[in-house]
Amino acid sequence: MDRSNRVSAFLMVWLLICVGASPLTMVVHTSSKVGLPAVLPCTVAYQLETAHTPHIQWKTIRDSVFERMGEELFQGEAYIDRADVPEEMLMRGNCSLFLRDVRFSDAGTYESYLVVGESSIKKRVFIQSVQLAVIDHKTIKSVKPGEELILDLYTHQAEQVIFQNNDDDTSWSVLWERGAGISKKDYPKERDDKLIFRSVTASSAGTYKVLDSQGLALSTMKVAVTEPVPVKETNTLQRHSALGKATMSMPPISLITLFLSFHVMFFK
Repeated sequence: MDRSNRVSAFLMVWLLICVGASPLTMVVHTSSKVGLPAVLPCTVAYQLETAHTPHIQWKTIRDSVFERMGEELFQGEAYIDRADVPEEMLMRGNCSLFLRDVRFSDAGTYESYLVVGESSIKKRVFIQSVQLAVIDHKTIKSVKPGEELILDLYTHQAEQVIFQNNDDDTSWSVLWERGAGISKKDYPKERDDKLIFRSVTASSAGTYKVLDSQGLALSTMKVAVTEPVPVKETNTLQRHSALGKATMSMPPISLITLFLSFHVMFFK
């Protein structure tokens, strides 16, 4: 066995000891809200003073997700432009997988591997198993009549917005669809992955759902429309408060006057 093969064999044994015996081989659980980034943690002890470049693979039970060897990389079909293991981090032993614009379909178990050995005798060394959960967004918002209601779409996965009025717990109406091109006055305006509903009224109170192409709810927002206190009522309350203070201040003055009158009459 020549020197290079002995080094490769030693490296594979060393990695099996360092990685296989690590507590990171247990399943790690992480979560992300749909449409946001997610980081699947991974660390590998890779400290070899040779020209070898770390070769990392990430996969699920069904699909290849990502693979990197130096500047060369591969992204699975469902992860194009969304998955990465930065090369500079990988060189320092951080093999974490970065996912952008997370989808519900991304949920599941991911496994990372380090590929070692020469081209003719390559071997995959298991590093880490990560369970990713993807959850939807839930918010509560309160607005006043006449104000704008801003609904966050969170991601380009958003295809439709439906609405259910507080007075109707059975039917849903479609308020917006991507690419519909409707220019009605009351149709929401799209801006920076947000929908702007102008001039909110009492009938705007209810539940708003943002759906993806599969009809799954990316987000649910409950909206309350609160009526402001009328100006006249506010002024009346302020006057009553002022009168109350004045009434409370009267008894001490009356008592002083009565005391002085009694004193004069008594010593006259």
